[in-house]
Amino acid sequence: MSMDQKKRQKKLAKKKSKRKQALSNQKKRFSFSDRISRTKALIIAKSSPIIECRIRKDILSKGIGTAIIARKMPNGYIGAGVYLLDVWCLGVKNTYFTTLSEYDYMDRISEIEVNEDLENIHPSCFRKLIDECVDYSEELGFKPHKDYKISRQLLMDIDPTVCPNKYTFGKNGKPFYLSGPHESEQRSKQIVNTLQKNCGEGNFDYLVQVGDMGFDDYDDDY
Repeated sequence: MSMDQKKRQKKLAKKKSKRKQALSNQKKRFSFSDRISRTKALIIAKSSPIIECRIRKDILSKGIGTAIIARKMPNGYIGAGVYLLDVWCLGVKNTYFTTLSEYDYMDRISEIEVNEDLENIHPSCFRKLIDECVDYSEELGFKPHKDYKISRQLLMDIDPTVCPNKYTFGKNGKPFYLSGPHESEQRSKQIVNTLQKNCGEGNFDYLVQVGDMGFDDYDDDY
């Protein structure tokens, strides 16, 4: 066999090895991102490094907004905890944990930023805001969303005590309930009754949409 033939065979063998490795990596990525259980994905994500924490910039003045923590998983995917916070009354209204490619994660951020101006926040302040928001709502009689026990695991290794920021909840010194578009009239009445029971007359405000009749307000000029 000539020297040129040997070089050619060596080159072909090298290309074959690269293709085999690429296919193996592709299978690994498919197995990790598409076949892994949600429980295992959460275990991996919560110990992965934090990329960023984002939150609605004017959440304390608007009352409600989105908060997101993103962690870079070993396979390159993003493990994200998403929280819809009501800092005036209800605490964590909705939340979920998900895994996304970097492209899909940035696409999700873009979708949120159509309606909200998100800003980066230090992880310690991110957790402190959420923890204190939950504490505030629980004092009023409201538990966080049922999936908070899952998404909260992404926060557990963060120390909130190093955050120097102080957060004030409620509006004008009182709880303020603003009904959402997906809350039924019955649910809104339950929330108002809970506030009445736990806060007392005149110690909270609300603005509730009632059927097609617009809004029913109480002690507020919102």
